[in-house]
Amino acid sequence: MMQRRVLLMRHAESSSDGASSDHQRPLNPRGTKDAPRIAHTLQRLNWIPTRVFVSDSKRTLDTLEGMKTVFDQMDIQTMESLYLAPVTTLLECVQTANEEEVLLILSHNPGTELALYELTGEYHVMPPAACALLVYQDGKWHCQRILRPKELD
Repeated sequence: MMQRRVLLMRHAESSSDGASSDHQRPLNPRGTKDAPRIAHTLQRLNWIPTRVFVSDSKRTLDTLEGMKTVFDQMDIQTMESLYLAPVTTLLECVQTANEEEVLLILSHNPGTELALYELTGEYHVMPPAACALLVYQDGKWHCQRILRPKELD
């Protein structure tokens, strides 16, 4: 039986150097390195995103670019509403997940941590580039695992 699967991810580590605004902050060197590392781990775990909702900020788009070096076939929807989105916006995105896909929602904190808590009842710290693997089972969402760059081999 297929399950609804969602990846709730925070953008990789960003820099404030040279950015004209918060919205335009790029990734720092560590963030640039972490995005493909997370993608390789997802690939190894067979959590390959087929559809993506991504905030329109530079740091989230740069994170996705780093992941695209590993995943090439993704239906990407850039959403202005995901920039520093409230929990309700993230939950609306999660509800669109269907059983034939892995949906990646790439956004910001505190929304990512709050949405994860709202969905699972568990609080998890989501540092930059952290990715929560969520499965819908028995009428509710369960967090199977959280990938954090510092914990990867």
